Amino acid sequence: MDISGLTGDLFAALAPAATLPAPATPPAATPVPVRPAPARVAVTRVQAQPRQLWVALSLPLLALSPDTPQDVPVVVVEDERGRPTVVACNALAARQGVSAGLGLETALALAPELGVQRRTPSLEARRLEEVARLAMSFTPLVCVEPPDGLLLEVRGSRQLFGGLTALLGRLRTELARRQCTARLGVAPTPRAAAWFARAGDERPVESAAQLGGRLNALPLAVTRWPAVTQEALARLGLRRLGDLVRLPRAGVARRYTTAVLAELDEAYGRLPAVRRHYRAPERFTTALDLEAEVGNQALLEPVLHRLLDDLGRFLEVRAAGIHACSVRFTHRGRAPTVLTLRRSELAGGGGDWHRLLYEHLARLKLPAAVTALSLRSGVLVPLPATSSLLPGLADPAGTGAEAEWLIDRLKARLGEAAVTGLCLVEEHRPEGATRCIPPTLAGRAAEGRDRLPAARRPLWLLAEPRPLTVRGGRPWLDGGLVLESGPERIESGWWDGSEVARDYYVARLAGQARLWLYRELGDGGVRWFWHGVYA
Repeated sequence: MDISGLTGDLFAALAPAATLPAPATPPAATPVPVRPAPARVAVTRVQAQPRQLWVALSLPLLALSPDTPQDVPVVVVEDERGRPTVVACNALAARQGVSAGLGLETALALAPELGVQRRTPSLEARRLEEVARLAMSFTPLVCVEPPDGLLLEVRGSRQLFGGLTALLGRLRTELARRQCTARLGVAPTPRAAAWFARAGDERPVESAAQLGGRLNALPLAVTRWPAVTQEALARLGLRRLGDLVRLPRAGVARRYTTAVLAELDEAYGRLPAVRRHYRAPERFTTALDLEAEVGNQALLEPVLHRLLDDLGRFLEVRAAGIHACSVRFTHRGRAPTVLTLRRSELAGGGGDWHRLLYEHLARLKLPAAVTALSLRSGVLVPLPATSSLLPGLADPAGTGAEAEWLIDRLKARLGEAAVTGLCLVEEHRPEGATRCIPPTLAGRAAEGRDRLPAARRPLWLLAEPRPLTVRGGRPWLDGGLVLESGPERIESGWWDGSEVARDYYVARLAGQARLWLYRELGDGGVRWFWHGVYA
């Protein structure tokens, strides 16, 4: 039977049968109306478009320091399971066979001249935030995926750059300008885009219909699931995502954590993706062009106070504070003058920035007349909630505001480096037992007084111990010294090459202050040194 003619609409092929004449009996029957054959309709398959389109950035070299030399192989290591393991390497080390995941011993065997850096998570977080701020110029929806990933939702903004290809090209150019190596992945779901980027598969997947097939070909390593899970899957012969999704879901749920199925469903688009959006640190910025050049600083003060008032209202509305702000004086034909106002403690809108400005202006010398002013704050920090006192009541605990204001005034008059605090360090060698810290932290450091040594320490230490002469077996300094107490033995520092072995004594010179002396051990105890002075 030839059926080649039965193409097209089935109802149209059967329509002629409906036009046969009605039977002759019964003659009085009412004719049945015939429905017209339906017209042929061209059916077009409409492909569902994804609601979102994500671009993922994988930054494998983020752990490398920006000033890493390129003419020597360098790796970054961190301790994993009790041994140093490579987490990143530069191009020269990679060409010699070094890769992430190798032990440091193996890496050194491949490249004996290898330079080694310790991983610094704070540096990575800072660099990742810098790239996130760059990504904000392409889309307002950016998500940070620590430790080395970013996600950009670009479906709404790609047309602004002339299409997806142009947007990706512009993004790669900006990353290259900042010497940032990145692999890009594009997919309708954020987790799938991140997995494509980690795998180095930069072919965009814009259709939801193509997503499943492309994901099935990815290795399981892109998921970064725990090593225990990865090893268990490998023992079953599972190497790719497609191998895993073909298994019964109930069995996978029983054998592994629920996160495995949840992440698979999110990547394949069966579950919604929940992400925290990145917000760039908020700052206050304002500028004012002067109607005429102003050379008298006294005339600038009212304008600057108005800018500070705007800053105060900005901080009060947001219940936030800042540690510093900068005033920029613009001159005609000269480089601008920048004045930085710093506070020892976090200061909000009620902070007395005006008095601090007065202290700085009293010592500021402008090289030329001013044509414009601008004020820029530091990063806003939320202020802790506090309970205010009722009017007329004094604070029994004391807030320390006057002390903070005194420190700020001293810094304004003497310079930032002239005012410091001291804190104790858990170190037996006297020259290393304290360090300079910001003055506001000194009071908090003093809370650890239980770590003070049992013996009394002098208030003042000499910059370098001063050798003393010995007469009649006694140390001599403008006269014979009388040893009042001691010895206190200090032996420390063998681990860092600055080993000391000393016996310390408290000595007094007739009619003068007490001194802190020590005698070197290991040389017969004949050399004496003066190290400190008691108040």
